[in-house]
Amino acid sequence: MQRAPLTVVCWSAPTVQKNVAVDESLARTLRDHGQRVLRFWWGGPPAVVMGYSERQEQVIDTTACDRLGVEIVRRSTGGGTVLQTRGVLNYSLVMPDPGVLDLARGFRYGTDLLVAMLQRCGITGQPAGTSDVVVGDRKISGNAQARRWHALLVHGTLLVNFDIDLADAVLRHPVREPAYRGQRSHREFLVTLADLGVEITPTTLVSMGIDAARQTFDSSDIQERTGAWLMSLLPLMHRV
Repeated sequence: MQRAPLTVVCWSAPTVQKNVAVDESLARTLRDHGQRVLRFWWGGPPAVVMGYSERQEQVIDTTACDRLGVEIVRRSTGGGTVLQTRGVLNYSLVMPDPGVLDLARGFRYGTDLLVAMLQRCGITGQPAGTSDVVVGDRKISGNAQARRWHALLVHGTLLVNFDIDLADAVLRHPVREPAYRGQRSHREFLVTLADLGVEITPTTLVSMGIDAARQTFDSSDIQERTGAWLMSLLPLMHRV
């Protein structure tokens, strides 16, 4: 079976909620196009994004969110609750359903990409837990996936210049945590590229992401497209 081509789009919607909606809409419509699409986007105004099965009262301090103006969003993928801010780079990978339920392989699409990006920044990262990427024993990326609508959606974060104090204020300690976390607080557990002394422009970091995608997905013929092209794939009701 011939593998679908890989198209890369570097485009962000105005808000985190709209970016999540674009991911899900693309997964719903991709079966009609038979492509693999990798999108890089940046977080916007602060938003807490919950996994689809989480209970809001267990994972979020809603009073703090209201006081600090942090939006609450629920996504269609699993995994834990995260805080999105402008200092978070996200990737979203959507492809036709591979036909075999292999959660570990699905996560590896994302973790391999993130490890390759970190390598280009001079940082050694490695997978940890079910779907994280760590530097040393501190988390710099979390990833989630869903198989729906005859498609596989894998997406995740890279903490570039992240407001950990805000995360401490609005996120409760997770009900479930990977063993390697060891009950550490968000501040003790998370790390950013800025914490690691990496100073890099958004444009350069995304360019590194595209180069890492060529390595990760063995695709020398990556096609780069615009946000307008992406919007042309989506139903009118989901365009932003």
